[in-house]
Amino acid sequence: MPKTTDRWDIYDDTLPFAGAKYGPQRARMAAIGIGDGGLLIVSPGVPMSDAAWHELANLGAPRFLLAPNHFHNAGLAAWQARFPAATIVAHPRAQARLRKKLPGLVVADLTPLIAALPDNIRVFSPPMAKQGETWISIATQHGVAWFVTDALVNEERLPGAMGLFMRLMGFRTGLMTNPFFKRLFLTNKAAYKAWMHAELERDRPTLFVPAHGAVLRGPNLVDRLRAATDAA
Repeated sequence: MPKTTDRWDIYDDTLPFAGAKYGPQRARMAAIGIGDGGLLIVSPGVPMSDAAWHELANLGAPRFLLAPNHFHNAGLAAWQARFPAATIVAHPRAQARLRKKLPGLVVADLTPLIAALPDNIRVFSPPMAKQGETWISIATQHGVAWFVTDALVNEERLPGAMGLFMRLMGFRTGLMTNPFFKRLFLTNKAAYKAWMHAELERDRPTLFVPAHGAVLRGPNLVDRLRAATDAA
């Protein structure tokens, strides 16, 4: 049975900005305040305990459900059923597979989300990512935070049979570029590295919240993210 989400980790209580792990692979979703009590939910997942749903309600009301690429879709139907007024959005490159996997759900592009975002939050995507990889940049009270989906991971352990398979595929513990993302979904690795350098210089993030792995903080974060990108 998939592990139930029981709690949200709060990264900024004023926006708010929070994350919670879900499912058998313990991927992370994010809840981000977008003003007037509304939330953007990135990579919504299930199952969630009653306590976690209650905690979410204290953060705000989901207005947008973002599938941050065409793989992160497992919780969309359940969240849409629970929050029918919320709009499902995804990058255009993610929509074909999402519509095939989730027949009956309406998946909009990113336009309505972008129009609703306050100035301190932006959605951005590597132009050379084929699966519609989409990230979020958030200006918090402690500096800029990035929520990144599959391009960069920071796993603390790779246990069991799945861990062995991941090692064979090139994964290791610590901050790194996802080997699957690098091999299967990047059309131009050199262009991606140049794009990543420019984005890091633009935002200078001090908080990195990955969908896969441990959260990172600190003044040397830009250097670490740049090194993980260049090592790919």
